[in-house]
Amino acid sequence: MRTASNPTTKRLTNGLPTNPALRIDPHQLPDLSSVEVSETTVICSFEDGHTVSFPLSWSRKLTEATPEQRQTFEFNAHFIFWDDIDEIIGVRNILFGKQLQWR
Repeated sequence: MRTASNPTTKRLTNGLPTNPALRIDPHQLPDLSSVEVSETTVICSFEDGHTVSFPLSWSRKLTEATPEQRQTFEFNAHFIFWDDIDEIIGVRNILFGKQLQWR
């Protein structure tokens, strides 16, 4: 995935870019308002108006799941649940760019 460079973009310690306009207090996370799963990406919209996506490759379970299993999910304000494949992804991981541990 290619990302455009912005002179005001800073990098987190894990090397991922962060937009200064998206300043999030890790103790007060925004609530998920919608989730969409494409063939390669999970797209998350938040009640504060931001949208963040991450690749399916962050999760071995999502990568190995069938397209039908990927579409069978539920979410609440802070987590996305795929019960059929026993996967849960939290807002903290989505917002702070933590690749999920391979289990």
